[in-house]
Amino acid sequence: MLLYDLHVHTSYSHDGFCSVIKAITAAKSKGLNGIAIADHNSIAGHAEIAKFKSEDFLVIPGIEVSSKDGHVLGLGINELIPRDLSAAETVDKIKAQGGIAVAPHPFSPARKTGVVFKAKFDAVEVFNSHAYFLSNPLAKRFAEQNHMPMTAGSDSHFPNEVGLAYVGVICEPKLDDVLKAVTRGEAVIFGRTLPLPCYLWKSVYKQVHKH
Repeated sequence: MLLYDLHVHTSYSHDGFCSVIKAITAAKSKGLNGIAIADHNSIAGHAEIAKFKSEDFLVIPGIEVSSKDGHVLGLGINELIPRDLSAAETVDKIKAQGGIAVAPHPFSPARKTGVVFKAKFDAVEVFNSHAYFLSNPLAKRFAEQNHMPMTAGSDSHFPNEVGLAYVGVICEPKLDDVLKAVTRGEAVIFGRTLPLPCYLWKSVYKQVHKH
């Protein structure tokens, strides 16, 4: 079984504190076979992906887009998708590139909720390490009730958060094979939540360094 963290941010995100190489190094140290780099409204980190291409580690090019309806996670994309479109338009642009559209942390009270109802997503993120209280159980129940494929990701912004949540798939270690396994509903979900004190401390840290 191959293990992938499908939601990783780097320093190319406005609130990221992790270089691409540090994210990859952290993932490898935890036994993962790959990660998806999904920075906020940016694909600048994709330029570095080719430097780390190898047969035993897959870096999936992605993006987390701020749509008018909430965040939309795109996996397997190579062109920038503009922010502030509707969720449906954003999903359409992801699929037009051959990528898959995931509803990330759809019931997290810390983010805008309801995006999962606004578009036809390929999958729902049912475990996000930064989603607290009933957020993840509600996402899982929604996916189950609507017979939707499930994903998981750490939503990491710091190196030590990479690999807190991930999926397991049985397929070839190639981009298309991994994405197809996810959309077929074959992903096994693994994960643990970032301890709340760490989340609060890092939230303050990000605000301080932002200003």
